[in-house]
Amino acid sequence: MDIINSIQPLATDSPIDFDYAKSFSSSSMPIAIKGIKGEILYMNEPAKILSNSSKETIFVSYDERLSEDAKQINELSHIAINKKIDVKTGDGQTRERFFNIESITILNKFGLFSGTLFIFHDLTPLVDYIVSLNGKSGMVYDEITSMFLKNQFEEIFSKETERSERYRFPLSVSVFYFENLIFFGQSFGNDRLNRVLKYIGIYFKQKLRKTDTVFRIDFNSFIGILPHTDYENADKKFKKIKDEFSGLLKFPDNVKPVLKYGISELNLKKHYKNYNMLIEEAKINLKERDSLSAKQNS
Repeated sequence: MDIINSIQPLATDSPIDFDYAKSFSSSSMPIAIKGIKGEILYMNEPAKILSNSSKETIFVSYDERLSEDAKQINELSHIAINKKIDVKTGDGQTRERFFNIESITILNKFGLFSGTLFIFHDLTPLVDYIVSLNGKSGMVYDEITSMFLKNQFEEIFSKETERSERYRFPLSVSVFYFENLIFFGQSFGNDRLNRVLKYIGIYFKQKLRKTDTVFRIDFNSFIGILPHTDYENADKKFKKIKDEFSGLLKFPDNVKPVLKYGISELNLKKHYKNYNMLIEEAKINLKERDSLSAKQNS
């Protein structure tokens, strides 16, 4: 489920007029809503469980400081933790969980503030993986784009597909490359090419969510893993990126890097225990898009 699209527009006479339970009860992510005075208007079941298992507030306060370990993880990686929550597990132990908490302003039909919606993105699995790599030999991130390298793909991909299967949320994969990238390098040289690649990494980091993970597989081959995103919304996201990115690069059309992408959505019946098929289907989707584009331009 794409949470952002499911709450647009949130325009009501008052916050309680909106059927929050109908919209958010099926989400596997913790979701909570506060009113004008900061009172809690709604929590879905995952948010209630998270709140009940924690001795502290699960919300980020304006003057809250991150713990040193969370700061180190943010510096070590390219994710953005803004809340560490200590929760009690079923066996009475305490477990650290790391979140990026997204806040969305709710306006009534008059355009006035009527509350805030909070989405809790659980980054703990990715944090655990990054911590496990700390001190091991080998690079984790591409030096130019700051994206994950190919050698990290299989394990993260396996973890995300297993989470999608366990919690029954959609997951999509995008394979993409940039047409004319080689010609761009030949025309302008490696220094300028590397600056464009660095810009690509920064741009994707800004445009994708903290829970999305992007990998640079080789020189001009990339894969994005998009949890909690179905095919339609993944396609909309990459189409918007493609259109915006094309307008930002002011180079001649014959050498301008153009984003080409393919999308595939995880189907548990079809892809169960054969998740690599998901990547192959995204590659087929990319070829089909290229073929259709070539026919339209001929």
